[in-house]
Amino acid sequence: MSALSKVWVVSEAPERFAGLGAVGRRLGERGVAVAVGEGAAQAAASCGAEAVYSVAVPEGGLVEDCAAAIAGAAGEHAPRAVLFAAGKRTRLMAARVAAELGTRVLNDVGRIWVDDDGALLAELMVYGGKAFAVERVREGCAVALLAEGLLVSEPVVEGAAQEAAVSELPAASAAASARLVERRPRTVEPVNLAAARRVVSVGRGVAAQEDLALVDELAAALEAEVGCTRPVAEGSGWMARERYIGVSGALLKPDLFVAVGLSGQIQHMVGANSAKTIVAVNKDKNAPVFKQCDYGIVADLYEVLPKLSAALGV
Repeated sequence: MSALSKVWVVSEAPERFAGLGAVGRRLGERGVAVAVGEGAAQAAASCGAEAVYSVAVPEGGLVEDCAAAIAGAAGEHAPRAVLFAAGKRTRLMAARVAAELGTRVLNDVGRIWVDDDGALLAELMVYGGKAFAVERVREGCAVALLAEGLLVSEPVVEGAAQEAAVSELPAASAAASARLVERRPRTVEPVNLAAARRVVSVGRGVAAQEDLALVDELAAALEAEVGCTRPVAEGSGWMARERYIGVSGALLKPDLFVAVGLSGQIQHMVGANSAKTIVAVNKDKNAPVFKQCDYGIVADLYEVLPKLSAALGV
């Protein structure tokens, strides 16, 4: 496998630079990190890039207002790829950078590599997660949003990178149509499903919110995280939005995925179809999940889960 001449990685979140830097080093001969806003420059300087640029968010502006400055610098230095970690704020920023560079964004990339001809290849979901496609970029600059599952699974070489010097890009001007007027803290549940090696996911087969205790017991026995389908998180509100798995939620690559009381619709299972082993528990023998699992148990979850937890020592 050959390498690209130059790869840029961009983030406003310090915790994303370790994974982004690892991907950038694998793909490119030279790497540049771009830290957006306050607090990200130190992490960017330690991610293995040869150079680091810092761009300040204009007063009263938004993170995506930095896109013009990033695109201008990219246009001048001509990287072969500009990589972002997929997130709510970075989607718009990546789209603006791509538009300025005359290209488009490769969204939610789960795999990315360089072939022997020096072209960048990116695997991403299409048709709402029903299939995967591989995009090939032979020339010009590729702008890609990398899925969280890719970033957390990318091997990071500890201690291999020296801290790079940081230089500032020209400040961007604030957008006239939208200004930041207030910040309010949002309460979120501290869970990182993409990094979990084992996950138990629950659907509407659970009849009442208090019955989720059965799922929690099984997850504890497996030392697993608990996830859910979209109706459980956004319909009934039984679980936090951060635990929703699926095409617009978390995309996982665990060693073990246990599907409990869920039908197995593609919108959910696309978030877990990269799991090494999938186990399903559902009383409906015709549930689509049984076509996607390695092991299936056709039975009532209220009978099966306590027995599984007991067998595992809970």
